Amino acid sequence: MQYKLEHYLPLLEKKPRAVWNAQAVRAVGLPAAFWGFAKKLGSDYEVVKLLRLMAEYGIPVVLSAMEAAASVGPYAYEAVRTKLELGQYDSKPDKPITDPVQIKQVDLSAYDSILAGGESA
Repeated sequence: MQYKLEHYLPLLEKKPRAVWNAQAVRAVGLPAAFWGFAKKLGSDYEVVKLLRLMAEYGIPVVLSAMEAAASVGPYAYEAVRTKLELGQYDSKPDKPITDPVQIKQVDLSAYDSILAGGESA
């Protein structure tokens, strides 16, 4: 059975203590460096948020950010997120817009007429 971690993240966000034993998390095969960092975090929810970052940025990029964050300060999700957002690592993969929103131009001449003191059309 193939697990997609992204599908389980909403459930883990509701029940973060399950992150340590969830089969979907174990199936990803995260390296020991991740688990070492995760055990030093303040809460299980921060571990889930790190997994969310991995789904967005990819495992290698987040692991590099975790290493950089650990070398300059306390172990915290926010430090990893900051490293990623500052662009010190490859940014999120570009997601092409496949269904752009179409906005119709609205005729505002009736409002212009009212503002000028005339009647609406």
